Amino acid sequence: IYFADDSTLLSKDLPSAVEQLGIVEEFCAVSGARLNQSKCQTLVLNGNLDPADTDGGGLLNIVPTGQPVKYLGLLFGHNLPADYQLNLLNERFMACFQQWGCRARTLQGRRLLANTVMLSLLWHVTMALPVPPAMVQRWQAMLSRYILGRKTVPTDRYRPLLPTTLHYDHKLGLGLPHVASRIRSQRLQLLQRAMTQSTADRPLWQPLVLRQFERSMGQLYRASNPYDFLLYHPHPSSKWLMLWEVHPLWIDVWSQWSATPINLRMQLPLTPATTMHLPVWLTTYEPTMANGMCAASVVHSSPTRRWCKHGAANRLRCLADVVAVHGRWPTRPEFMVMMSQGNPAAPVEINRDGHMHWATVHRSGMIYNHLTRMHTQVQGLHQLPPNIVPVPESTRHPFYGMVKDTPTPFELWPRPMVVALAYHAPASEVSHPMTSTTRTTTALIQSYVRRVRRTCRLPPPLHGDVWLRLLFRMLPVNCRFAYLQVERPDAICCTYGCGQVETQHHAFHACPRIHPVWSFHRDAWRPFGAPFTWSTISDLDLFTVNSRGDRHKDAVKTLWILLTASTLNLIWTQHNKVQYEDANPLPLPQWFELSFLGWMTSVRRWLRLQDHDCPIRTSALYVLHTLRGQANYRRLWEQHPNSLLLAPSAATN
Repeated sequence: IYFADDSTLLSKDLPSAVEQLGIVEEFCAVSGARLNQSKCQTLVLNGNLDPADTDGGGLLNIVPTGQPVKYLGLLFGHNLPADYQLNLLNERFMACFQQWGCRARTLQGRRLLANTVMLSLLWHVTMALPVPPAMVQRWQAMLSRYILGRKTVPTDRYRPLLPTTLHYDHKLGLGLPHVASRIRSQRLQLLQRAMTQSTADRPLWQPLVLRQFERSMGQLYRASNPYDFLLYHPHPSSKWLMLWEVHPLWIDVWSQWSATPINLRMQLPLTPATTMHLPVWLTTYEPTMANGMCAASVVHSSPTRRWCKHGAANRLRCLADVVAVHGRWPTRPEFMVMMSQGNPAAPVEINRDGHMHWATVHRSGMIYNHLTRMHTQVQGLHQLPPNIVPVPESTRHPFYGMVKDTPTPFELWPRPMVVALAYHAPASEVSHPMTSTTRTTTALIQSYVRRVRRTCRLPPPLHGDVWLRLLFRMLPVNCRFAYLQVERPDAICCTYGCGQVETQHHAFHACPRIHPVWSFHRDAWRPFGAPFTWSTISDLDLFTVNSRGDRHKDAVKTLWILLTASTLNLIWTQHNKVQYEDANPLPLPQWFELSFLGWMTSVRRWLRLQDHDCPIRTSALYVLHTLRGQANYRRLWEQHPNSLLLAPSAATN
């Protein structure tokens, strides 16, 4: 006896379902399989039928109304509320922050956790269900509060200290995931599958989806150009579109597509001949519009709209169609005849001599003048230079881009191009916190940010995280709380009570309790000339050494990075303890000892990660041996002789 895997049967009516179940029973009788009928469930997909009135004949377990059934990770049910699945998903997503939020203590760790654990809950459902923009905004706000501020409860408030533009920028900022861009990328990739022409890759549902869009376009649909709707947007109040014919998911696909910049959708220029074949009634493509309006925008009355729709059905859907009738642009009377021929919405009247003729249509003159301006505008377009590759003529749509120097239609674009098209995170111009007199262009700042990230990956993650936030000016030092001065006038003053305004410079370097720590290490590093000034800490490009240190510059810089990062972490940790836990400030000798021990911990970690034959490791050991003999470090090294012991010592009795 063996048990078959789960199967799904679709039946048009109840007798068919009973007949299918009988076939399964016959198969089980001769094959030795068993069908557990108590686990079988029958879902009524027709919302107009009442499951309580459906008689299963004792064989079918009819799922009652309102009870969900999970299939392929999604919930189905008879007359389930439209937002049922999304509400469950929203609750699960918000709850996972409290479950997983404590697992990461750094920006990079929380970003990794959000991408791999938290956001992975969303993508399977958002691929199949349209998500309201308000819910997407709630997800994004919770995600940003968690990554930037370690907030795990939706009601927690957080005041971001970094411009929003830099939250999502992968090259200039922190590279936070942008949920709306991810969802738009899903929609565009789904649209690619619907547009594919390859027989091997064509999904079975493609004809059904294209038929929905055909019905929504009505008489404006062209079989030779089935994707004319992509040049317009699904305006919910449009009287030209029958949007009730399109499933809400595909309405969302259409909306996401129309929200992308048209210059990114149409990356290759169009020749005037190709432009003549673009739709004119519903479009957002500027060359086929006049005064910023398409032809449909000129019509405001229902009779004229019906006349235009039936007239467009006379193969008058683009400028080339209008010209093709007479071989030239028609006069106004000729255009009226072309539009009214066989048009059931065309009005007629009897003139004085008793003959019947076409009556004047309201605003028909404006429509003709509008199309004439468009034709003149297109004819005035210059021919493209020979070195410019245009969109191929006689194509189904004008959405082309260059892929490996080859004009490629949108449905064949590689995934990175689709992701770039979908990306729409905030991108306003802001001053970058790492801008300097030598770094004024975007390219130079991007290069410096890459160096900063490499530097902050060298020390332990917690140490590198403090330095990274320091360079991005994200740390909540007291000067950021100026709005609290109404209640506490000293809200912006130093935590240690020196009376100065607490900026990052003051909190990490200039404070009388902190500056002696850097002076202590600076004196010990004099043989190599490594600086511990604030300008060097806040600008890594200013790091220099003397002639003796130049022979071991890579090793000196590595050890300097480890010491600076561990000291910054110690300063910030003690600052928060004094400010928020009412701890007593450390005496100066403890500052020296703790900063030394933290540095040695980082050095041991770094040495273990290097190969024994690594030249930088060998050079670093020489530098450490030299520093060991300096007066400021000699006592600490004698007090902690195992500071560089990489292996555990043997047990002694």
